[in-house]
Amino acid sequence: MNKNIFNVNSNIYLDYGYLMFPLNLNIILKIKIGTKIFYSKNGYHVSLIRLKDFSDFDQKKVLSFAQKYPVKFKKITKIYRRVTEGNKQSIIVRVYLQGLKKLISAVNHHFGYSFIYPPTHITLFTLKDMEGGIGVNSSREYKHLTHQISQKDSQRLAKSFKII
Repeated sequence: MNKNIFNVNSNIYLDYGYLMFPLNLNIILKIKIGTKIFYSKNGYHVSLIRLKDFSDFDQKKVLSFAQKYPVKFKKITKIYRRVTEGNKQSIIVRVYLQGLKKLISAVNHHFGYSFIYPPTHITLFTLKDMEGGIGVNSSREYKHLTHQISQKDSQRLAKSFKII
């Protein structure tokens, strides 16, 4: 599987079987949410399209095509959620991207795929010793894997990072 395939003419890249949009955050190292301590991740992105089930060759074809479509960061919402899958947990914030719907539509039309618009988010924090976040690639997964965070914890999370 390919890791970190970048194109200097586009901000979209391929990593761990996902098309991704990179972000730079200034973020605190750890935060207590509820009764658990969460730790900031190493590197931040928004996952755009899940390509894990595709061959490396097909992933690269989709990446090359997708890089023709500009995707831009639009805004951070105030929607923070705890994601749980088995013993793994993470904290996400929902975000809006400009141009993603057009990109997904173009990829679907060009390749005959049926990708759906994902619940766009940034994984901010994970439990200690987790290598990455938990994939939340559809509305169904969002509904089943994510849980509301208290208003008090959401306010603390909003002060814990900023995009740079």
